[in-house]
Amino acid sequence: MVIPELLQNLGLSGEETRIYLAALEMGKSLPKHLAEKAGVKRPTLYKLMPGLLEKGLLSETVMGKRRYFVGEDPEVLLNKKQSEIDQMEALLPRLRMLLATASHKPKIIFYEGLEGIKKLYFDNLREKQPILEFVSLEKISPKIEFHSSNYYIPQRIKRKIPIKIIISGAAKSHSIKLKTDPYALREIKQISEKHFPLPLDCYIYGNNVSFALYRRDSEPVGVIIRSKEIATAMRSLFNFVWQAVPTDNLSRHH
Repeated sequence: MVIPELLQNLGLSGEETRIYLAALEMGKSLPKHLAEKAGVKRPTLYKLMPGLLEKGLLSETVMGKRRYFVGEDPEVLLNKKQSEIDQMEALLPRLRMLLATASHKPKIIFYEGLEGIKKLYFDNLREKQPILEFVSLEKISPKIEFHSSNYYIPQRIKRKIPIKIIISGAAKSHSIKLKTDPYALREIKQISEKHFPLPLDCYIYGNNVSFALYRRDSEPVGVIIRSKEIATAMRSLFNFVWQAVPTDNLSRHH
């Protein structure tokens, strides 16, 4: 994903993105020159400028009789998004209370595409419950692999969520290498892919079970099932397999 797309995903419009990037490149610029560099009309620049100033992405300075704009450190965007996430997490318990009073509560949620899988991943981060995972790293989609390495795994560690993983087959892919690691709050056991093939990923956390299919040869799809009974059954299955796999099984796969 290129820089303009990433900035737009963070809440900027296409024109705001062009103005901000132009301001960063130019350092200090007059409105006329900034509009030309950004490829927008001056009335559009003046219309969007208050919002960019309010977001802290641009600052304004006057030298003599001239008005200049300066691009500011993009970390303000990160801080703003983190603040929004913190506020939403604080609000979640009350929203769930409202959900619990609904007469028809959603039990199964389907997701499609890369963005859908990201939402599925975020669900078990949001729950902040210990995670049990069945997984195979064979033929994992590069985009999913990138998201796991650069967002999901660091976020899980940051939120102090422990995970136990039963891996079918190899414990590494192109950029992911899984091993038991106290720092990463992770325990690993491997099992033969011949005896226990896993064409998808399964997470068990709280009263939820999620399944994700994200192999290179298929379109990413996922489903979350919210059911105490199903989660209990899957947790029992996981623990049964975990106990059956020898502790030194990992070393025999290397």
